[in-house]
Amino acid sequence: MASTITETSGRPTTAVKQHLMQIASGFELSACLHVAAKLNIADHLAGGPRPVEALAAETGSNADALYRVMRALVSIAVFSEPEPRTIALSPAAELLRSDVLGNVHGLVQWATNPLLMHVTSDLLHSVKTGNPAIEHLYGKPAFECFACMPEFNFAFNEGMTAISADLAPAVLEAYDFSDVGTLMDVAGGHGYFLCEALRRHPQMKGILLDQPSVVEGAKCVLCDMRVEDRCQPIGGNFFEHIPAGADAYFMQHIIHDWNDEPALKILGNVRQALTGRPHGRLIVVDMVLPEDSRPHPGKLLDLLMLMLPGGRERTESEWRALLAKAGFTITRIVPTKAADSVIEATIG
Repeated sequence: MASTITETSGRPTTAVKQHLMQIASGFELSACLHVAAKLNIADHLAGGPRPVEALAAETGSNADALYRVMRALVSIAVFSEPEPRTIALSPAAELLRSDVLGNVHGLVQWATNPLLMHVTSDLLHSVKTGNPAIEHLYGKPAFECFACMPEFNFAFNEGMTAISADLAPAVLEAYDFSDVGTLMDVAGGHGYFLCEALRRHPQMKGILLDQPSVVEGAKCVLCDMRVEDRCQPIGGNFFEHIPAGADAYFMQHIIHDWNDEPALKILGNVRQALTGRPHGRLIVVDMVLPEDSRPHPGKLLDLLMLMLPGGRERTESEWRALLAKAGFTITRIVPTKAADSVIEATIG
């Protein structure tokens, strides 16, 4: 019997070839999506369909080249073309509008950034050496590179805030924070999640820990969200010290940035901070990969962790082993509506 991927002649089917080639050229679609996001095409279409010539004039683009980009995106249903050379929003394109609640405009600009595409092109280096491709290409660890690239660093911060905006409701719905007196968000960036938690739980106090320059930028967010009277921003380095004083230590998408050795250093500092608090806990929000071959978005994110900071996504057994080495016991793993889970652990 012939294989399901071949014709009776034994030659690969056209459909299989097209499938492979679509994957092989996926970077082109990423580039098209980056152009659409950077030019704010979806915002320009908020009032209805527009001729591509009008879009080109408004965005300072070449009309022919812009149409060819939009035509490619229309072919995968990111935009629509109700009339020849007239572009309109589709359900997917609605999420690219910067004024829509839950939009992915900032996240798409981060995920399709040319730097990430450049680093991804060097995946073979990471596969052969096990080391981050970004260090091979740029000579510095990922976060040092980001700091030296203001435009990319801005895109990174915007992307992380977009992730938090999407993930925060799912985490707060899945996990009950109501009994937490003081919550410390470790490496919490501009504090979006912590602000949302404080707004939902008026009795809670918060501590935001991150690098001094990051915390300085977070102060405006705390004021805008009207929680500055209940939240203390602290500049610091979680590899050196994590302050005591919180009932629960929250880390969203932090541990996955690191391989086991540096991750254990961070977790060890959390454990030390929790010493003397018998009911204290660690709350980690990260992906928990399936142990089998089922599809999961974390399996691609895992490769990005390999190429950038040198971290990894982990299965449940890997999470349990890592936290046990740090002196923690996982008490429960709570799935969310997003791809991430809430991992709760206590000392012991």
